[in-house]
Amino acid sequence: MRDLKTERASQPESPGHARSRLAGWTGAGLWWVGIAVWQVLRCVICALLVLGEPVVRAVLVPVAFLSFLVTLIFGFLMGDPRFPRWGMLAFSVGALVLYWFYLWLMSLFMTLPAHDYEH
Repeated sequence: MRDLKTERASQPESPGHARSRLAGWTGAGLWWVGIAVWQVLRCVICALLVLGEPVVRAVLVPVAFLSFLVTLIFGFLMGDPRFPRWGMLAFSVGALVLYWFYLWLMSLFMTLPAHDYEH
């Protein structure tokens, strides 16, 4: 029998060559198992983040809004010199940024592969 790529007569495989081919398949199998484990882990994390999002939103958004209102009233309109207006304003912005970070983290785990390629 002749090998079409090299135009040489094919030799019977040695046991060492068969083992190295099996090691290649084992590495590929481990790669696919790793991908499958990552997909399952990603789905679990995504589900937990999606389930926790209403609670996080119900806590962080009102805290940001109310602390902004308190800062606006006591820090700027009434002008109380003892009120920490900039710290309170930073607290309200920080609560909102924390909520945006949560949404970004949630979108990071929810990304899907692009399917716009031609088959």
